[in-house]
Amino acid sequence: MPIEAHDFSEILGIVLDNAGKWANRCVNCDIAASATTLTLTTDDDGFGVAEEDLSRLGERGTRLDERRPGYGLGLTILAQLIARYSGHSRFERSPLGGLRVTVTLPLAVEVIN
Repeated sequence: MPIEAHDFSEILGIVLDNAGKWANRCVNCDIAASATTLTLTTDDDGFGVAEEDLSRLGERGTRLDERRPGYGLGLTILAQLIARYSGHSRFERSPLGGLRVTVTLPLAVEVIN
């Protein structure tokens, strides 16, 4: 079963909102499809996340920075949506200086409820 449009919109909204919240002036978003996967990559030019904290992004109850308003739930919801479709995410330093978020989703999957 392909990803539901509402769920993809939620995933896209979370990564773009997160990038926009932390960017100084620039956010890049790339969506690419292969025969088997859909890959969404966002980059921002913000101050980024410390290397030792990258693995903590998306953990329930984890908020690494409180300089901007929010509840720290976006990346946790993102992780749950990605898991529902048997996808995965990767967080790393962006070439722009901030954070790069890469979400990879299979194009046809069995949905886990």
